Amino acid sequence: MFLKKKKILFLWIFQLPLLFLPIFCDSAKGVRPPIVRQELVPNSLLRWPGSASDYAILVNKADQEVLLYRLDNLTSPEKAYPCSTGESEGPKFLQDDRKTPEGIYFFTDAFEDKYLAPIYGAWAFPLNYPNFIDKKEGRNGYGIWFHGTNKELTPRDSNGCIAMNNKDIDELSNLISLFDTPVIISSEFGMVMPDRLEQQARALEDLIEGWRSSWEDKEIENYISYYHSRFTNGIGDLKAYKSYKASLAKRYNRISVGLCNLKLLSSKDMALAKFDQNYRTSVFESKGVKTLYFQEEDSQWKIIGELFEEGEIKRSPTEKEVEAARLKEVESFINIWKDAWADKVLNKYIACYDETFQSKGMDIDAWKEYKRMLNRKYATIDIQINDLKIVLESEKLVKINFKQNYKADSYRDYGLKKMVLVKTSSGWKIKEEEWIQTAR
Repeated sequence: MFLKKKKILFLWIFQLPLLFLPIFCDSAKGVRPPIVRQELVPNSLLRWPGSASDYAILVNKADQEVLLYRLDNLTSPEKAYPCSTGESEGPKFLQDDRKTPEGIYFFTDAFEDKYLAPIYGAWAFPLNYPNFIDKKEGRNGYGIWFHGTNKELTPRDSNGCIAMNNKDIDELSNLISLFDTPVIISSEFGMVMPDRLEQQARALEDLIEGWRSSWEDKEIENYISYYHSRFTNGIGDLKAYKSYKASLAKRYNRISVGLCNLKLLSSKDMALAKFDQNYRTSVFESKGVKTLYFQEEDSQWKIIGELFEEGEIKRSPTEKEVEAARLKEVESFINIWKDAWADKVLNKYIACYDETFQSKGMDIDAWKEYKRMLNRKYATIDIQINDLKIVLESEKLVKINFKQNYKADSYRDYGLKKMVLVKTSSGWKIKEEEWIQTAR
C-alpha cells in the first residue's frame, strides 16, 4: 500500500520541482541540525482550501492503487483501493494506445450503472482528459474514466481508464465533487516533509503574487517574465500577448487585480493554480475563476497557459452563512414534524425520532403506540408553534424550545416544548422531548 522507504528517499532527493527554494543547512558551519522525525506527505497536494471536496485522489500506476487523502491530513491516505490502469506502460499520448494519462485532472460527470454498459460496473466518472497541458503537448484521445467493473479486477488490464472494484467505487462516489476533487495520476509520487511542502507552496504563492502585483502596477516587462516562451492563448503567442497587455496598461489609468481562495497542485511536469479573480479598471470590472498552468523553463515555473471562466465567483460560505443554513434546516425539520403530527401520518411522524428516543418513560416503540392511540381517539389535530428558539450546540447537536398550542377535537393544551435534536446519516432526529404545560 505504501511506497518503500528507499523509493521515497530517492524521490525526495532527486525529484523535487526545480522552482522550490533550496533547504539551507548549517553543516557548512560545522553545525548539524537536530533530527526531527516527521511523516512524509505527497508533494503534489500543495494547497486546496475552501473546497467543496474534503478529499484528493492520487492514482499510483506503479502500485496499481487509488489513494484517497483527506486534505486536512496528508501524512497517510485515508483509504487505498486496488485499481487497474492501461495495459501499456507510460503516459497516454495517442488515441487507442491503451495507456492511462498522467497529470492533474478533475471529474466532469457521474453515471450510475443503470445508464452504463456492463463493462463499466457500478459507476463511471469521466475525467477532463485531455486537459490544457495534454493538448499543448499534442496528446490526444478521449473517454478516460474512473469506473467499476463486473469482472475480477486485474492489474494493468484497462484500455486507459482507471478501473476499480464496484464496492470501492461505490464508496468513493460519495466523496467526489465534480470539477473540484483533484485527481493526480502518475507512475511515481514525490514524498516530502510537511515543512518542505509548506515551503514549496509558499514559493509558488510568492510567484503568483509577483505576477499579480506586476499586472496591477502595469509593469509589463516584469509581468511578461512570468510567462513561458511557449505561452499561447486566443490572442496569439507571447509577443502578441505582451503587445495586448501593454495597450491595456496605456488605456486604463488604474488596474486592480484581487485574488482569493488560491488552490495549488503540482505533478512531475506541471503545476496548477486555481483562484477567484476580481479584475477592475476605471471603466471595467470582471469576476470569475482563473486557472494558471505552469511548466518549468530555466529552472523556474512559468505560466504556459491560462483559462478564465467569467461569472459569479464561487467561494466557501462564511460561518454566519453556514449557521443561517443550519438554522433554516432545523426549522424546516420542525415544520415537517409538526405537519406529520397534525395530519396523523404516523410513520412520517415517527421517522422524525431517533432510535434512542426516550420520553415520559417510553422508548420509541411505546411512543409510537401512544401516538397511534391518540390518532384513533381524535378526529382532528391542530398544532400551532410560536417563539421558536434554536441553539446550535455543535454541527450534530441542537437544542430548541417553542410555545406549543395543541388542539384535538374539544381538547386544548398549551405550554412550552423543549427538544434535543441530533444529526444522523439520514438527517435530523429528535432524541429528547420535554413538555411543560402552562396557562395562557
